Amino acid sequence: MLESRLAAEPRDVKALTLLGRVHLAWPVVGRWEALRLFRTAAENAPDDPEPWYWKIRVGQYLGSADGESLMRSGILGVLERDPRYRNVWEYWDGVYRNPDLLLEAADLLAPHADDPGIAVRRAQLLVEAGAYELADSAIAALPANVAEDGGVWALRAQAALERDDTLAGLAYYDKAIRNAARDSLQILWHQTAPIAWPDEDSAYATLAPTERPTFFRAFWARREPDLNTAPNERIVEHFSRLRTARARYRLLHPQSRFHYSLERRTVLSSQSGRVLQAIQQDFDYFVSGVIPERSRFEDIIQGAGLGVDVRDLPEPDSVTRYRRYGFDGRGLIYLRFGEPERRLISNAFGVEAWDYAVNSTRTRVVFARASADGGGDMVLYPTNQIELHNSAIMLERDASSLAANTDLYAWVAFFRGGLAGEQLAYVGVNADTSAAAVWDESWIETQRNRGHGPHIFTLTRGPYVLGVDAVDGDTRGRVRAHIEVPNLWRGSLALSSLLIGPAGDTTDFTRDDIARAMPGDRRFAVGVPLALYAEVYGLSADRTGMSRFQVQYTFEPEDSGKLVSLSFDRTARVREVTLERVVVQAGRIPPGRYRLRLTVWDQVRHRLTQSTVVPFELR
Repeated sequence: MLESRLAAEPRDVKALTLLGRVHLAWPVVGRWEALRLFRTAAENAPDDPEPWYWKIRVGQYLGSADGESLMRSGILGVLERDPRYRNVWEYWDGVYRNPDLLLEAADLLAPHADDPGIAVRRAQLLVEAGAYELADSAIAALPANVAEDGGVWALRAQAALERDDTLAGLAYYDKAIRNAARDSLQILWHQTAPIAWPDEDSAYATLAPTERPTFFRAFWARREPDLNTAPNERIVEHFSRLRTARARYRLLHPQSRFHYSLERRTVLSSQSGRVLQAIQQDFDYFVSGVIPERSRFEDIIQGAGLGVDVRDLPEPDSVTRYRRYGFDGRGLIYLRFGEPERRLISNAFGVEAWDYAVNSTRTRVVFARASADGGGDMVLYPTNQIELHNSAIMLERDASSLAANTDLYAWVAFFRGGLAGEQLAYVGVNADTSAAAVWDESWIETQRNRGHGPHIFTLTRGPYVLGVDAVDGDTRGRVRAHIEVPNLWRGSLALSSLLIGPAGDTTDFTRDDIARAMPGDRRFAVGVPLALYAEVYGLSADRTGMSRFQVQYTFEPEDSGKLVSLSFDRTARVREVTLERVVVQAGRIPPGRYRLRLTVWDQVRHRLTQSTVVPFELR
C-alpha cells in the first residue's frame, strides 16, 4: 500500500516515514533501507522532527559505533526542530557526549530559550560541557519563578563547585536542597545517583517531592567526613570528582550490546585467560584483604552458584550501571572512592588494576575492556571470590579522601535532664579537641558540639546516630554509631549510666568531675584509685522519709581473672535524684580487662535495677 502511494507521490513524507518504519521492523534486512527512507522524508520536510526521530531508532537498533553516530545525528536533528519531541531526552542519555557535542546541542536549543524547561536543559548541557560562564548567563536569563527551581540552584552549585568557587557553590547547593521539592528535571538526584547506596536508590524511587529536602540532607549527613568544620567537605569533593570523571572516564560506547545483553556479558567472561595473563605478567603480586560487611546482592550471587566473572557483579535490571550513569567501571569507582593509592596499567592486554584502602583493608580492583578485540569500555572484572566480594561492596559504598587513619575511642552515658522527658547524653572522647553531632533516625541533625569533651546533648528517648571526629595534625579519628537513648523518667526505679575515672583528692566529686576525667578508651593504671559515679531515680521512702537500698558493683573479668564484687548498704533522705559514689582504692582490683555493672536493690519496695555494662582495663 505504501509503495503504491509513493509511486504516485514520491514526496509524501508520511508515507516515506511509515514505509521506513515497516523496514525498521523487518528482521535482519530492513535497517539500511529504513534509514534511506527516513533521510528522504527529512529532505522533503525540513521542519518535521519525526523522520529524525526514527533515524535515532535505526541507530539504536544497529548499536555499535555506527549506530551511535546515527543516534547522535538524529538527536541533534530533533533538538533543532522540537526539543520537546517525544522521548528524545531519554535517547540523549544513551549516547556518548563529549564537550563538542554538548555545546552543539546547547547552540541548537538557544532559539528555544523562551521555553523555561528547554532553557534549563540548555544550562544543564553547558555545565556538563564545562562552559560555566555561559551556563551562568543562561541561568541568569531564566524567569524569576523558574530560577527558584531546586534543579536550577543545583546547576548553579555544580558550576561554582566544579570551578573551585566553594563558598558560593555550597550556598547555592543549600538553596537547591531547600527547594528540592521543585526540581522538575530531578537534577539533584542525577548529580548524586552514581554514588547512592542501594537503600538510598530504593528510597528515592518512591519519594514524594515534599520529602526530597529531608532526603538530600540525610544523604550528605551520612557522608560528612569532619564534624569540626562547618562546610561538608564531601559535597565539595563529590563535584570535583564528577568533573574529573567526565573528563577521564566517560562511557565511550553506551550503545554496546554489552550493556543490554547478559549473553554479550557472557562473552567477556571467556577472556579470563587474557586478564589473568596481564595480571601475572605486568602487575606485582597482591593479595586483597576482605572488606568487612556484605553487599546487598552477595547472598543472591552465591545462592545461584555462579562462577566468578564480570556477570556476577550485581545489576539491578537488564541495563548495566555503566549505561545508566554514563561512566565506565573506573569512573564509577573513582566517583565513590577517589584516586587510588596506586594505578597499574597493561596496555597490551587492555587491563588495569587500582589499589585502595577501604575500611583499613588493602584491596585491588581490576578492570578489563568489554570486548574480545581489546576495544570497548573498561568494566569491573573480578578475578577471584575476594575481588568479587570487594567490588560488590565498593559499588554500594563511598568514602571521602579525608579518611580516618587512627582509632578513636569514645564512650556514651545517659542521665536525666532538667525537664521531664529530657535525657542528657554525655559523650567522652580520647582527644584534646573534637566535635560531636547527633542525628535522628532520618539523619536530620539535632545538635552539634565542638571543643574539649565531654560533649553533652539534651535529647528525648529513642534511636539516634552519633558522630564524633577528632583531628590532630595529620591524625584523624572518626566514630559513627547508632545509639538508643533510654527513658530515665519512667515511674519505676531507674538507674543512669555508670561513670568511672581516676579519683581525685575528695570523695565529694560531681558527675561532670568524673565525666571530664573518664578516658575515651577506659584504660587506667593499676596504682590509681578509681572513682565510680551513678544516679539512682525513683527510690522509695519508708515511714520516716528515708530510702534504704543496697548497691553492688560487679567486676567481671574478660579473661581468666577473678570476679570481684563490692556491696554497700545505703540509707539516704529520699530525693528525685540520689547520687551513688564510691572510690575503689588502688590494689583492690587486680590488673586485667573487666566488665563493670552496678545493681541497685530498693529494700523498701523490693525492686531491682541494673546499669549497662561498662568495659574497662587496669594496666
